[in-house]
Amino acid sequence: MSGVMSSPDPRILASTSRMPFAIDEIRKLGLTDRYVLATDTFASAPGSHTRGAAERAVTPRPTQQPDEFVDSIIELMGKHDINWLLPMFEEVFYLAANRNKIVAAHPDATLFFPDFETLHKVHDKVSFTALCKELGLAVAEPITATNEDEFKAAIANWDHWFARAAYGRGGMDIITNTGPLAGEGSVDDIHPTVENPWMVQQFLTGTDRCSWSVAHEGEIVLHSCYEHPLSIDDRGGVVFQSVDSPQSLEAAQKFAKALNWTGQISFDYMVTEEGTHYMVECNPRPTAGCTIATPEEFDTALFNPDGLVVVPAGRKKKIEFAVIRDTLLHPSRARSNRSAAKGATDVYAGKHDYLPLLYTALSLQHIRAYRKELGMNRHKGEQLVATQFFDVLYDGTEIVPA
Repeated sequence: MSGVMSSPDPRILASTSRMPFAIDEIRKLGLTDRYVLATDTFASAPGSHTRGAAERAVTPRPTQQPDEFVDSIIELMGKHDINWLLPMFEEVFYLAANRNKIVAAHPDATLFFPDFETLHKVHDKVSFTALCKELGLAVAEPITATNEDEFKAAIANWDHWFARAAYGRGGMDIITNTGPLAGEGSVDDIHPTVENPWMVQQFLTGTDRCSWSVAHEGEIVLHSCYEHPLSIDDRGGVVFQSVDSPQSLEAAQKFAKALNWTGQISFDYMVTEEGTHYMVECNPRPTAGCTIATPEEFDTALFNPDGLVVVPAGRKKKIEFAVIRDTLLHPSRARSNRSAAKGATDVYAGKHDYLPLLYTALSLQHIRAYRKELGMNRHKGEQLVATQFFDVLYDGTEIVPA
């Protein structure tokens, strides 16, 4: 694989270290004796304080200050002799849009992510769904709405429907008339535009399933598929258990090959009773699936891949404080929550590595920044998710290279 880095001593910059999967990947790289510079937009980001981070730095906010963010990354790469750039969230779009500038400054560095056009194609739910159909992958038939009238006409096609903003993430910007999220939000509050369309589909009943993969030049070298024995606020999973899923591997391989993908890539599926994996969305970055890979599996996949490795079924991780929070808010779930989390180890608190858990509490200052900037007129569950990444989101708008 010509795209695999040949240097025996990779020096990695991992950006957006606050995310739980970033904590996991940074910790894993530290356990395999890699140098990692962990960065985020605030000093208390939990992943910057795992023992896997050799050093940490604070950058400008990519969503609000994209040019300053890219310049900061370039400067940090020079200062710390970084030769491997590993983004953890949607800051990847701002880095990809400025790939030429980064390469000009650091021509020998490996940028472990695709070009901007490729990222955009899978991030936009409308173009992603079209690509799924081209690749012969199952999707719920979509209708794209670019104004209020089109949206209301679209939802009239089904008795049970589900709608999402084309660039919505993290369980935000969704509305449905069926399931646990039914009744949250009003159709009259949905205002699609040509620039920010909404996609409406028939509501499918089944099991949520997700996958995460590492790819080099269109070839998947590490793959995991997992389910959520426990989710928080009916949105994001907080317990992750690996499962056997040849269908998810096949889907990931089709995408990787078609797009000549290099980097991390993740998918969400709805698995119906008969076993069909309906494609839901793509996250062109790591997700919780990385937590159920071993440090050695992850390190090999990045720096010395040798064929395909599939994470076996039965591995389990959890976000312990989220499990506790859910139990405190819903005491009637205590027994089922204990059962769901049984046998799982915590993502935040690793062996002899408890600071990320402490800094999860200290990083509440980031939530205050969110409250000040965006206000709090949102559903409580949405706030919990939104505060994680309001300053590293990409909403589909044009990015002009610096």
